[in-house]
Amino acid sequence: MSTPEDSTRPPDAGIASRVALVAVVTLLAVDAIRASGPVLDRAFTVGTLTVAATAIGTYLIAPGLFSALWLTLTRRRGSGVLLAVSVLGAARLATQLLTDQARFAAGLLTAALAITALVLSVARAAGRAAGGRQAAIGIVLGIGVSVGVQTVLRTWDPLWRGGLTGVLWAVLLVGAAVALAALGRREPAEGRPRRTWALGPALALIVMVLADPAFVAAQSGVGLVLAAAVLVLSAAATVWVLLVPDVLTPAIRVVCAVALPILVALAFLLPDVVALVAAGLAQIATGVVLAGSLSTRRPAPPGIARTAVATAGVGGLLVLVLLVYLLDYDVPLGIDNAWVVVAGAVLLALSGLRRTTPGVAPSTGEGPVAPPLRANALRLLVLPSVLLLLVGWWRPWAGDPAVADDDGFRVLDWNLHYGVALDTRVDLEQIARTIEAEQPDVVALQEVARGWVLGGGVDMATWLAERLDMEVAFAPAADRQFGNVLLSRTPLTDVQVIELPYGEGPQQRSALTARVQADDGSWVRVTSVHLQHRDENTATRLAQLDALTAALPDDGPSVLAGDFNAEPGWPEPERLTGAGWVSAIDAVGDPDALTYPSVDPQVRIDWILGRQVTFTDARVLDADPSDHRAVVVDVAPR
Repeated sequence: MSTPEDSTRPPDAGIASRVALVAVVTLLAVDAIRASGPVLDRAFTVGTLTVAATAIGTYLIAPGLFSALWLTLTRRRGSGVLLAVSVLGAARLATQLLTDQARFAAGLLTAALAITALVLSVARAAGRAAGGRQAAIGIVLGIGVSVGVQTVLRTWDPLWRGGLTGVLWAVLLVGAAVALAALGRREPAEGRPRRTWALGPALALIVMVLADPAFVAAQSGVGLVLAAAVLVLSAAATVWVLLVPDVLTPAIRVVCAVALPILVALAFLLPDVVALVAAGLAQIATGVVLAGSLSTRRPAPPGIARTAVATAGVGGLLVLVLLVYLLDYDVPLGIDNAWVVVAGAVLLALSGLRRTTPGVAPSTGEGPVAPPLRANALRLLVLPSVLLLLVGWWRPWAGDPAVADDDGFRVLDWNLHYGVALDTRVDLEQIARTIEAEQPDVVALQEVARGWVLGGGVDMATWLAERLDMEVAFAPAADRQFGNVLLSRTPLTDVQVIELPYGEGPQQRSALTARVQADDGSWVRVTSVHLQHRDENTATRLAQLDALTAALPDDGPSVLAGDFNAEPGWPEPERLTGAGWVSAIDAVGDPDALTYPSVDPQVRIDWILGRQVTFTDARVLDADPSDHRAVVVDVAPR
């Protein structure tokens, strides 16, 4: 029943705050899910079954339990949202401040709480007339701001930065979420959308593509900032589309639903400008589909048990897409794992195929069932993402030019384990400082992530190249988000990517080779390679080495560096030394030096070998921002 106070309220009161809350919680959720990749990597090192059980518990079971708990404690959906957001904020701050095993637990807890808070926030916004559009607008705004933040920070998230910057960002984000949740805590619950589960595949697409500029940059071959610009501007265009109800006709919604899986497939399977355009259009299609999925022609009852099941369904579908996609790298599916994400897009598209136009009366199809949105006010909500993009575009990011050691030509080799250290951290600055201190001419890197989920969505190739002010070349291996890199003080010429035999799998491998000019004017060919990783895959590694040596140009002095996954005395290094290659560590270093794991190393599987060169020094570095130790050599071309 309306009260006198109710009659004086504007008809669209509360819409802006609800939309803003969904946007901020979406930002928190994307941040938490992206951060859970490096956290889950700790379980991945134990085994496939361990990571599967951990992921299911985190994404499927825990969100449902938390949802039921918060609603039971509050008995009101508005207060339940406030409690969910507050606890999420506390967990996010704890994850920022904790380290090692404590961060592992806190990171997984934060991901589960983020899914719960997002579902409850979206349900409160969408469980009313025209709420589906409002919730979809909030989600798209959150995507845009997330991409803007990553542009400014070059994809290295505040969570991993520590210090005052990371803490201030966490406090700002959490404070905004709690304040917005408090504004609407007294609003009555009107129900929730019956297709809440659509948030599951939507979140998978958001984390892996739509809010992942590193992915888009890697797939399309364009610069990171340009990729981010396409995503941010696509998000702004999507908001404009959703603010015009007449645009969301059944025909347009069907076109977007049909187009969405096709666009996702193009973004994954085709490189260059096609992937860039497909990712931008997929942003718009996702927003339109979500507006239909979350519209409430007949709201579902806001019961505790039903809401808990719906929340578990969201987390379950999210983890199904992410987990199956990632497990393919260790247990091959037999098909390109991109089709797993496409299947998620199909599921999302099906959820949006509804007869009723969002925000239009279901009985006649004419006239809004709720007052029109304050379009001007909501359009202003796109400003943060656009401003962040501009800051990221003009930000003076590059570090000081790399300074080389005057004593010859220095090469550093390092498997970076997609930036994740053994103690659950992504410390790109420590990696950069370790490289910088050695003053190398060329850096050969393996397991470099570019938007990879397990690496936290970081574009390591771009970040390190800008931070060290070095030339960069990238070669896809398992996919375009995971591969080998060469960094150089001077231009890289005759750059070639050499595909290696798949053999017994389970991952595709490659090598990256280029010529570099030393200070004395001589030229050296440097190659970064990563061979198959299972101990029993000796035959595959030998076949890969044969293919590599056959493909390498014989154009003078050469250095071959990489993770061979083979120890001294094994057939792999013997094959190379028998062909005239010289191992730097064995020639001028300490043959007992070990490289893996970085903490208490047990084996030497990282190698630098040369042909037509003389090694004058070779060392293994004692640094642990990866699970491997780096190898540094000084070379004198003959």
